[in-house]
Order: sequence, then structure tokens, then C-alpha cells
Amino acid sequence: MVVTLVVWLVLVFLSVTAGIEKTWISKLTSLYAPLRICPTDDYYRSYFYQIDAYASASNHTLKTIGEKAQSLASDPYVVMDDMELPQRLSKSELDGEGSLIDPVKLAFRALGETKHTFADLTYQDYEISGALLKLELLREGRISYLSQMSYLLSFQQENPFFSTLLLDAPHALSDNEVLLPKSYQANGVQVGDHGVLSYSATTSAVSQEQRIPIRVVGFYDPGLLSIGNRSLIVPSHITRQIYSSSQTFCPDGSPTNGIFVWPKNIKEVPKIAERLQKRFQQMGIDKYWKITSFEEYEFSKDLLQQFRSDRLLFSLIGAIILFVACCNIISLLILLVNDKKREIAILQSMGATRKSIVCIFAICGTAMGVLSCLLGTTAALFTLRNLDTLLVFLSKIQGKTPLIFHQTLSKELSAEALFFTLLATPILSLFAALLPALKASRIRASTVLRSE
Repeated sequence: MVVTLVVWLVLVFLSVTAGIEKTWISKLTSLYAPLRICPTDDYYRSYFYQIDAYASASNHTLKTIGEKAQSLASDPYVVMDDMELPQRLSKSELDGEGSLIDPVKLAFRALGETKHTFADLTYQDYEISGALLKLELLREGRISYLSQMSYLLSFQQENPFFSTLLLDAPHALSDNEVLLPKSYQANGVQVGDHGVLSYSATTSAVSQEQRIPIRVVGFYDPGLLSIGNRSLIVPSHITRQIYSSSQTFCPDGSPTNGIFVWPKNIKEVPKIAERLQKRFQQMGIDKYWKITSFEEYEFSKDLLQQFRSDRLLFSLIGAIILFVACCNIISLLILLVNDKKREIAILQSMGATRKSIVCIFAICGTAMGVLSCLLGTTAALFTLRNLDTLLVFLSKIQGKTPLIFHQTLSKELSAEALFFTLLATPILSLFAALLPALKASRIRASTVLRSE
């Protein structure tokens, strides 16, 4: 009975903690993809990136990854029409056919090839820029204003999890429609409010203020992104327009331009990253890109490291508790050995060896562990499925309102916790049964039967 209760407790505890970790990881990666491909310093110093500043076909403006992917020519420079290139400019890198190596198109080609293996893989380039948000709020005939420096994140139509973040908002943006973090809604901003995005642009060596009119069409949950409460989701043409005028730097060190990759199963991230890295090396573009998984993100790696440490600690505590509970099997079997001395002696007199007697009690101990696993697992499944009811009941006993966060708790049995318990409990029960088994094997049949 004690082992059953401990199995039930360990399974429920580890399943709930695993569910909490899963929820936090989901919040970390729903908006900011679990796999990120961002340009390196070699990319920004390369001829491929710098040449747009000297080409009239590129309007003498550096291009983002999205613009590079859509451009028809990898090298827009025309010798007869454009200015002479400075000597400090990096040399162009050519492939075997004499064409300029295009790291962007090759990277997207590698992603397309990877999608053949991971069918549910989606990806999209992203841009982050910054501007001053100015909203005009009209309430009960009175006008008030709200201003805040904000980050602008391009709309992610390829993000399969984006719809889960929306709070009564459209699944697509058009013109100058924007989505605000839900914290704005709590501060009185409503759908339909208008405003502008203000930023500085340098023209003819003079910095001038530029304004883009916007309209609020909904709100979203930014999750645990460090800059989430200050991030607006806007159409990609807005981020590109501002990005080309002024560079933005994120306080957490996140790259402001790159490619997001969303696998259906987050456990596939290491395999996808390894495959892409090998493909980039084969294409000769690995020096231009840095592939980073969500476990290495600047704003999440410390939190995820803490999760891993806590999971290891909780598993160790669970193993210790299971070991202590299985020690009850020792006392139970020792009492059984004392009560069954005569029967054991009769078995020995009939030819039973010490090894067979040890096996009998070892099997008894293991069977008790297996039975406790089955009963404890059944109880844990029932508890997890009725977790909401249990939490409401406990809240009523305490005279408090139900806990707000109970809706985010996992109601599924953790596969890792189940495997750990089903493996550890029978093994610990077997070791616990060895001491009584050895005691039973040392019983001398002649002594016991003579005393009878």
C-alpha cells in the first residue's frame, strides 16, 4: 500500500512539473520559433550583402534577407552604370560556374530540401525594427494619448502556432493594421484605435521624422519573450521600411534579421539543426549562418537550464522516496519468512536449493513492486484527469478562490515519468527483497523441523 501511494505521488508530481515545463517552452517558442537561422559577421561583411549599397538597381540600399530572397539577381551591380567599388569592399565569392554565391537563396533551398524529410516543417524570414508608437485614444468624448518606444516584428503567416496567440484578432494583416500585446488591452487600448509609428530617416545628410499611420485590429499574447510587452506585430513592409532607415538593436542580444523555423515536434529541433548545418557546409555557406535552437536563445537559456536542473533534482528525490517506500517490502518479507519457516524447511527437505528459495522471495518482492506500479499508475491517471476538480475542492477547503494557473497545469501522464517509475519501482523492489530472500535461504531444515 505504501509503495502504491508513493508511485501515485511521484507520477502526479513529475507529470505536473513536466507539464509546466512544456507550457513554458511553448510560450517561449510560439512567437519566437524553436529554431533560428541568423546571419553572421561574415555575411554582413561579404560582397553579397554590401554590394547593394553601390548598385542603383538596389536603390543604393542594403537589403534584408526577405528582400534578398525575392530579388531576381544575386549581384545587382552593373560596371558601366554604377559607381566604382572601393578597395575595402570584400571580394566576391564565386561558385564552380563563375556565378556569385547567394547564401540566402541557398539557405532557403536547403530548408526546402529538409522539408522533404520533415514534412510539417515551416519557415519564414523575420525582421525586427523599432519606432515610437503614438496612439490616440478617444473615450467618452475625451482624447488622450499613449506613447511608447516599441519593437516591430514582421507578421508571421507561416507560423503554425501563431493563431494560438491571438486574442480576438484577425489571422492576417493588411495595409497598416497592427497587433498589440495584451498588456495594452489591459491599459484601455481598444480595437479600432488609431495612431502613428514615428521614426527617423536620414535624407541628404539631414535626419527627418517619418510617420506611418496605423490602426489597432487586435491583441496577442507575447508569451515569455523578453521584449514581448513592447513588441507590435505589423505587416512586413512596415518593418522593412523602418529597418532600411535605421538599425535596431534588441536589449537581449537577439538578431534583428534572420529566418525562423517551426517543426511540428519540438523534439526534432536537434535533428533539423544538424541536418541544416551539414547541408550548409556542403553548399559552402556555413560561415554565413549561425543556427541556434531555443535552448541557446539569449533570453531563455538560463530558464531552460534551470528547468533541466529541477527535473534532474525532482527525479532524484522521486527515486529516494521510492527507495524508502520499497524498504517496507523488507520488513514485510522478513515477517513472511519468520511465519513460513516450517514451509521453507519442508521445501528444503524435498530438494529445494538455496538459489530457488532466493528466487521465490525475489519474485514476490518484484511482483509487489509491479502490482504497486499498476495501482499507482491507475490512481495517477484518475487524479490528473480530475485535477481541476481536486484543485477547486482544495481551494474551497482553504476558503480561497480557485488558483488561476491551474488551467495551465498538465492533465496528461508524462511518458518520461511513467518510464522512470515503471523501471525504478520493480528494480528497487527486487533489491529490497534480496535481504529477506537471503535470510530464507539460510534456514536450516533440520533445526526448524526438529524444533517443531
